Order: sequence, then C-alpha cells, then structure tokens
Amino acid sequence: MRHGGAFRLTGLILGIVSAVVSIAAVVFSVVGLILAKRPVMPRVRLDRK
Repeated sequence: MRHGGAFRLTGLILGIVSAVVSIAAVVFSVVGLILAKRPVMPRVRLDRK
C-alpha cells in the first residue's frame, strides 16, 4: 500500500457512510412532511353524562 493509503480508505468509508446518512435524513424529512400535511381527526369523546 502506498504512503497515505489507509487515510484514503478511511476517508472513502466515512464519505460513503455520511452520504447514506444524509440520504436517510432527506427521506425521513419528506415522509414527515407528507404525514404532517394529512388532516388528523381529533379524538373527542361526546359521551358525557
């Protein structure tokens, strides 16, 4: 292995991991936005006596 090859490999692995994490964050935020726009029916109990 050449001089500095381990640092290159570590940087590549960290870059791949950070790319996967950022893609997952974008997917979760889009899902959250879609779920936040759906109307939610409030649960109101009308059986007071």
